[in-house]
Amino acid sequence: MSTLLDILEEWDGGCFYSTELLAEAYSVALLALFEATPEKRADPRVIPFLEAGYAADCIEQDGLDTQAELCLKHYPPPMNGTENRLERTKRITALLRADGYTVIEKWECEFQSDLVNNPEVKAYFERHPTTRSTPLRLRDALSGGRTSALRWYHKADLDKGEKIKLYDVSSEYPNANLRSIYCLGHPTIYLEGDPNVPPLDQWNEVAKITILPPRDLYLPVLGYKAKGRLMFPLCRSCVEEDSQELCRHEEPDDRKLTGTWCSPEIKMAVQKGYKIISLHELYNYSETMQYDPATGKDGLLSAYVRCFMGLKIQASGWPPHCDSEEKKKQYIEDVRNHDGISVDASKVEKNPALRTLSKLILNSFWGKFGEKTLRTKTVLIYNYEELMGLVSDPTKTVQSLIPLSEDCLQVAWKPVEDGEESLPTSCLLHAAYTTCHGRLQLYQYLDIVQERALYFDTDSICFISRENEPEPPLGNHLGDLTDQIEEEYGKGSFITEFVAGGPKNYSYKVAVGGDTKNIKSDRILTYPFQDRLPDFPLEVVTRPARKLWQAKNVKRRRVDVARTVPHGFNAYGDEDEEDQDLLEALDLLME
Repeated sequence: MSTLLDILEEWDGGCFYSTELLAEAYSVALLALFEATPEKRADPRVIPFLEAGYAADCIEQDGLDTQAELCLKHYPPPMNGTENRLERTKRITALLRADGYTVIEKWECEFQSDLVNNPEVKAYFERHPTTRSTPLRLRDALSGGRTSALRWYHKADLDKGEKIKLYDVSSEYPNANLRSIYCLGHPTIYLEGDPNVPPLDQWNEVAKITILPPRDLYLPVLGYKAKGRLMFPLCRSCVEEDSQELCRHEEPDDRKLTGTWCSPEIKMAVQKGYKIISLHELYNYSETMQYDPATGKDGLLSAYVRCFMGLKIQASGWPPHCDSEEKKKQYIEDVRNHDGISVDASKVEKNPALRTLSKLILNSFWGKFGEKTLRTKTVLIYNYEELMGLVSDPTKTVQSLIPLSEDCLQVAWKPVEDGEESLPTSCLLHAAYTTCHGRLQLYQYLDIVQERALYFDTDSICFISRENEPEPPLGNHLGDLTDQIEEEYGKGSFITEFVAGGPKNYSYKVAVGGDTKNIKSDRILTYPFQDRLPDFPLEVVTRPARKLWQAKNVKRRRVDVARTVPHGFNAYGDEDEEDQDLLEALDLLME
């Protein structure tokens, strides 16, 4: 029978974290992981495992997936390869406990989950001096659009001339592809501590940094991914704890954000009061391309956009104001001068199908650059060797095996994250820059209205309009804002009352044509469509169903019945909480 020391002597290593790190992070009182006598601790066969942190100075973090029983990166196979690794681990643990030792195990899958979902564990390892920043991942720089409800409710004060308006950016992402700057070639990579790092104004593309947000910025610039959502906080601890209290974190380590962002957003953030604490890694490109409307020089993606945007314009038909040949010529010339798009007057005719197709091509083009490859794939296996090759491949995780016949298995597998393959059409840099430029364009409009903003969603903004206060300009060209309410309900229409239950969860009332007593209701079925309905008998089955709806606005901190502020927002400095509550209430009364 093998003794404990015999097994330890055979042990080939694994993936461990020191007791000081894990015990403090999890607040675990490890009185004695190795409650052995001095004589046993001094045994030469035990000392290597004590130094490695296997027993006395560590918590074991087995790199073994408890379901798939595969994680070769963190749990290398034994040298002899004859014993199942899971069974071997259980045998070692049982012998340790049988000898009277206290054994605390932490499986890698649990630990990795805690690093993402447990704010205390995540914060501890980010702050610890022995923790090295992980390498820059380009996919971390790719984020979606800004979406948030800034106010829960607002009713326009018509007596004071207030209106609520909803503006929409015309073709936001195609406009970014047309006009934005894109990088080319191979980057120069700068690591933390490199004395040759260029100044911020010379950064091109992406950087992984630690940055400290200001306390009083109502509209934060940098997005931060927390709990599966893209948030825009001013304090990391507050957003990860989903705190609805006033931020009391004074230490920069509690508030700082660590992430990967594109350089245009970093530059904008610094302009708004963010302070870069440390640079972990920078991808810097010396070669760039950008469309120049003055000379007609194309950018990286501008020729593609101009081609299909021309098809979309032609398939949209003539605008209502083009009621003469002279106005039509002026419209075509205006589009050419402003956007560089050529329109064939003989092909301008309403064609909904072609318009939809060209719009789809324009909006989905950039997404191909950021296509994910970590997706489940299904293969049919007909022989044993092929099956064993797939199951034992360390770069793949088998999801399911379904026997289809005596000679065929359907196997679903997914590549591990480190084994992600690259597609010929992939370019995460260009995808990240496209969404970055889209967010910055929306931010420029939000920056004009500031606290009058009620809601925004990727390419739209809802705000309070007041006399003698600035508003984002409207236009008819690519990337310009258009009044969504006037387009849908007629000239002069505006919103009188707005309510939001969270992102993509809102409703409003419209004064059609500016008349607050006129309520317009669109017909669901038009007369021509009713004529085409089938006239044969149909059986309609109606079943009762329940759906739970709730207002859930978790992206900001609620300060009163209607208003919100970013997590970590503290505009009143060192005033005590009661005084700050009073000041916030006075701000509301002053509106």
